[in-house]
Amino acid sequence: MRSRTFEFLGARKAAIVCGLEVRGDREFRRRTGEALSLLQPMAEFQLIQSHLATIRQGRRSGVTAWAARPVFTVGAPTWNHSPLWYAGAIAHDAFHAKLYRDAKKHDPDTEPDTDAWSGTTAERACLTFQQQILLLLQADPTVIDYVEKHARNPSYQGRSKGWGGWLDYRKRWW
Repeated sequence: MRSRTFEFLGARKAAIVCGLEVRGDREFRRRTGEALSLLQPMAEFQLIQSHLATIRQGRRSGVTAWAARPVFTVGAPTWNHSPLWYAGAIAHDAFHAKLYRDAKKHDPDTEPDTDAWSGTTAERACLTFQQQILLLLQADPTVIDYVEKHARNPSYQGRSKGWGGWLDYRKRWW
């Protein structure tokens, strides 16, 4: 794992790890590096690397898929989990960014409908990609079953539109 570390405004540090900017404290950067090291040898890493620019430590997890340089903000319950689970979460949110970009290609002058990248159908697609990654990483069957359970009911993350979606995002514990 190659990384370069530099300081942002003296508060948090950032490092380039496996071609992605990682912003957070030392432990966050270390744990993110472990997860990225699992993903980097995979062919699927190209999709992840081409759809995420930054992985950032935060209060809760989510991706700013619409940003020019998409950012996956990661809450402590996710980045403190096993490197394998965290790698799956990175893949999952990178896929949200991919779905956004794919939808945007159809009409570059208009914002895509939120459901194209964040609704239940999109969530199911992201969970499928996450499961594919976890299978390649030889995850335990209980982890795979957990992802499959959520794929059957992909509305667990709450609403995806408007103020309701923002409020549901703010309630996330992960």
